[in-house]
Amino acid sequence: MAKHTELAGQTFGRVMALEYVGVSEDRRALWKCSCECGRTFITRGKDLRNGKVKSCGCSRREHCSNRMRGINTTHGLRHTRLYTVWRDMKLRVLNPNHKSYPQYGGRGICICAEWLDFKAFYDWAMGNGYDPEAPFGICTLDRVDVNGNYEPSNCRWVDMKTQANNRRKSQKRGD
Repeated sequence: MAKHTELAGQTFGRVMALEYVGVSEDRRALWKCSCECGRTFITRGKDLRNGKVKSCGCSRREHCSNRMRGINTTHGLRHTRLYTVWRDMKLRVLNPNHKSYPQYGGRGICICAEWLDFKAFYDWAMGNGYDPEAPFGICTLDRVDVNGNYEPSNCRWVDMKTQANNRRKSQKRGD
């Protein structure tokens, strides 16, 4: 019998190795496995150990089926204006290399933990006046208190004129 790494009882993704069944034509150890979906199948031990096999194929079928029905595991809104608003808010506050960081994150402005997740921000926006059909400059994210954080109690959707009137007083530079 050829040498092989003992895998019986170990779980790899959705798969549990049940028993060693022999070697393949390329002299690799073959294992009988059971998937969470109930199917049994045979695969190479090497493919289990390196993560190439994580299911009997059911996870791929589920993923493809969901894509065909328009159900994504992510939000699927990456190319929308609202996603860009969220991304830019995070960049201004969290990225020290962003040109606007000194006026936001550099001043101590933060984003509430809830809004670090786009889905939570999306849900808030849709329930609080965001209009995805509004023309450019009509529906912009504004902080009521310009020194306050990005959080549901301090943000609203306004036009550019309202936002321009809600600015910090510019600091005069000393001589």
